[in-house]
Amino acid sequence: MTVMEQQIPFNATPPQQQQQPEKAPTPFDDLPEPLREAGQMASDAFKEFKDSDAYEQILEAKDKAHNYITDNPMQSFFIALGLGTVLGFLLKRK
Repeated sequence: MTVMEQQIPFNATPPQQQQQPEKAPTPFDDLPEPLREAGQMASDAFKEFKDSDAYEQILEAKDKAHNYITDNPMQSFFIALGLGTVLGFLLKRK
């Protein structure tokens, strides 16, 4: 027997008789069926949204905003400060 033969594990059981490991339980297995269906519907809707033109437009707008803020940091800061102040006055509790 050579060294190579000693390092290779050998299982004499045919593949049909080998036990398949059981599927590990997921946290979603305990959810009621209506919640699982709602989750699947939301997942499908999000996948459909990601394939739409609106998603591409949102990504382009995000990139434009990032580039503007990177190119004009002080102006962006003062715009955010002004908008925050205005929103603070408008939404102020009495």
